[in-house]
Amino acid sequence: MLEKYYKYKMDFREYVVLIKFGNFYECFEKDAFILNVLFKYKVKKISNSFKVGFPISSLDNVIDKFHKEKINYVVVENDNVIKKSFDNNNYFNYKFDMEEMLYNYLRIEKIVKYFEDNIMVSGFSDKLKNIEEMLYVD
Repeated sequence: MLEKYYKYKMDFREYVVLIKFGNFYECFEKDAFILNVLFKYKVKKISNSFKVGFPISSLDNVIDKFHKEKINYVVVENDNVIKKSFDNNNYFNYKFDMEEMLYNYLRIEKIVKYFEDNIMVSGFSDKLKNIEEMLYVD
């Protein structure tokens, strides 16, 4: 699926490329982070890349938001481009350093692994409460 994304991304560099896989649309790399920013969709790490997926029922909402934000998009189904936008130019307003994003993701994975390995350690609950207090300070 990542190969298919790159195939279309070569032709549509300034577009968010959405590809239908089963009952979901998926996008990768920078496009995944754009959807994360706009819709708070969860970014998942796959190999050395990132992806976001959303159900096909949400496509119209996603497209409406792209139009409002003036972001180019292309929708691919069954190896055919079925929809795309024209004359929007805000795609490059979304800047992400993919190497930095990967590095930060790996840091988060390391922290999560530490928590999983040490969940039974005495006093761990108190440490979690301290972290939660830092995260939710107004």
